[in-house]
Amino acid sequence: MNAPWLHRAALQFNQLIDATTAPILLHGHQARGLYDLVHAQLGALLCEAASRTALKPCGQCPACHMRASNGHPDLRLLMPQAVAIDLGFPLDIKGSAKPSGDIRIDDVRDLQSYFTTASSRGADRYVVVYPFDAMNTNTANALLKTLEEPPRGLRFVLVGNRVDNLLPTIRSRCQSLHVPQPNPSECIAWLQEQGIQAPEVALSVAMNDPFEASNLAIAQPDQLELRRKLLEWLANPDQHAWVPAGLEKAGLAAVLELSMRLCHDCIHIAHGLKADYFGWLAPKLLWAKQVPTHQWSLLYNSLQREFHLAHHPINPRLALEFVGQQWQTLNQ
Repeated sequence: MNAPWLHRAALQFNQLIDATTAPILLHGHQARGLYDLVHAQLGALLCEAASRTALKPCGQCPACHMRASNGHPDLRLLMPQAVAIDLGFPLDIKGSAKPSGDIRIDDVRDLQSYFTTASSRGADRYVVVYPFDAMNTNTANALLKTLEEPPRGLRFVLVGNRVDNLLPTIRSRCQSLHVPQPNPSECIAWLQEQGIQAPEVALSVAMNDPFEASNLAIAQPDQLELRRKLLEWLANPDQHAWVPAGLEKAGLAAVLELSMRLCHDCIHIAHGLKADYFGWLAPKLLWAKQVPTHQWSLLYNSLQREFHLAHHPINPRLALEFVGQQWQTLNQ
């Protein structure tokens, strides 16, 4: 957690967790970075290093060893199966079932005994909900019952991005801490320190989330390259009729969001303004000035409608071809 903007957030988080026993709602654009922040700060709170001057988490005490092996009895994580797998947690998925992308109501019910069990190590118990955006209404209502009257010593930390997606009844019971999106220049400097090549490109294809950009560049370079190729394809109007092979592997949600952001940049360029998202691609988008403004608006609205279906079981290749067809209409 060496990002400078997270150091500032960590100080605020520590002050808040000392000042209240209410659930803490930690939200901001870079949700993965905020999860890492909470993981580190709760590790320090659970650490049992005897020395008051020891750096916490010490990594040596029994509590630190248990947390490192995902077995600390006073810490539970409430997250989708797909997210748990991405974070390296071992899961037993029955048969060929696809890991869930949602926090299920059964996941909350499975924690009921933990909610009412006394601490095993003599301190507070913690539940981290990440990302809270992944809770549907039924799951949120099931969790709300415990948030309304949490047992003594049970602390909740909810981490995510879209706080407006949370039930108002949950938001009202939480102490909110918003972590602003860091300045792009600060993110690019941090990515350069991590040894990331072309940090501006990595940051933009990661939707301006520096931690996702770092993850793509280091752990998923093929995905980063797919997203870059997608944008290069859409930036060339002569190629919209021919969809490059394999681009659907970028994932429909990423395809649609990147397409909408590129459309936004094209609208800006058409009005003589600077690109907001993909400055490195702007020299290839000058043709946008030749397209009537209303066509750009129609394209953006169409992509936005499709985005609401991004997580439905849609054939990804056909969906990508549809995106290409929508862009192709700009030149007709």
